[in-house]
Formats: sequence, C-alpha cells, structure tokens
Amino acid sequence: MEHPKVSDNRSEKIIFLSHCCLNQNAKVRGIASYPGAITPLISMLLEEGIGIIQMPCPEMTYLGNMRWGQVKDQYNNPMFRRHCKCIVDTVVDQAENYIQCGYQIVGFVMMDGSPVCGLNRTPRPKDSNVLWGGMTWYIPESEYLIEGGVYSEILQEELKKRGIENIPFVASPEFDEVGELDQALDAIKSLIIVE
Repeated sequence: MEHPKVSDNRSEKIIFLSHCCLNQNAKVRGIASYPGAITPLISMLLEEGIGIIQMPCPEMTYLGNMRWGQVKDQYNNPMFRRHCKCIVDTVVDQAENYIQCGYQIVGFVMMDGSPVCGLNRTPRPKDSNVLWGGMTWYIPESEYLIEGGVYSEILQEELKKRGIENIPFVASPEFDEVGELDQALDAIKSLIIVE
C-alpha cells in the first residue's frame, strides 16, 4: 500500500551482475577492459531503470586483489566450492525474496572467460594430462572451453534446487577472445524488453 504523500517510482525489475561488471578493479591484473565499470552495460541498465545487484567476486573474496590468473581446474576444489556456496546462498536468498515480493528478476549476467563466473567460455588446461599448479615460472597452456565456471555452476544448481528455474542467464565477455560486448548487450537488452 502506498503512502498518500509519498510517490514510489521503483521499476520492480532487478538484474544480478558478476562483481567485475561494476568494479573492474577486482579483476586479475592485466585484463581489466575499463577503468571502473563496464560503462556501456551499466549505462544501458540505468537508462532502462533496472535495479542492479552486484554479486560478490568469489576470486577476490577468496584470494584477494594480487592473485594470479588461474584455470577452472585450480578453483574446482572442495574449499573454494564451499566458499562459492556461501556466496550463492546469500545471492539466491535475495533473488527469492524479491520474487516473493512480486519483483521481476530479469536475469543474471555472468563473465565469460572467467574460471569462476564464466557461463559459456571458461579457461581450462589445453592438455588435460598436464596439471596446473606449482611455481609461476611454469605455466602450461590453456584454452577456453564451452562450459561454465565454478561459481556459475553452483549458482545455477542452487536456483534449480529452490525451484527458481525461469531466470535467464547471459554473459558479458571478459575480452574479445571469448565474445563480443555488442552481442552481449543485445542479449541483455532483450531480457529487459521482454515483459
């Protein structure tokens, strides 16, 4: 019920973003495409009146800002999966509460190219027989495979477990090798326009 003297202009539309969409400073050094936020994406969401929820960065909250770039295999361990599950529980609690209150969750925007938040493209060892790990002067080759990152998988599993399966997932590319930003923006825009 609205207060007779207060105007409430909320859109009741929410989108969840991978942390680095709003904060490029959280990325592994050397791969930030923007000084702060992914400006074209954030500008579009603000213009459309979409509420933005920034999901915590599992990599940043686990290893901090001076971490090395890694592949999915290094993060796919019980300790890091438990860390992601704690973050996912809080994120899905928020999504579930917004849905209970009649809001529309227009989607989740993940970050292709990330070993953790990748949706469609995730770095893996080029040779599956070679283990990643050890000293930094020996880094095997990697490639981007068509699969999700650790956090993305856990997030989708939890949503399914709670019966929230109708929320679309799309990905913004971390860099050109894994996709085009214009295509990602078109996909995100289509989520916003659909009623």
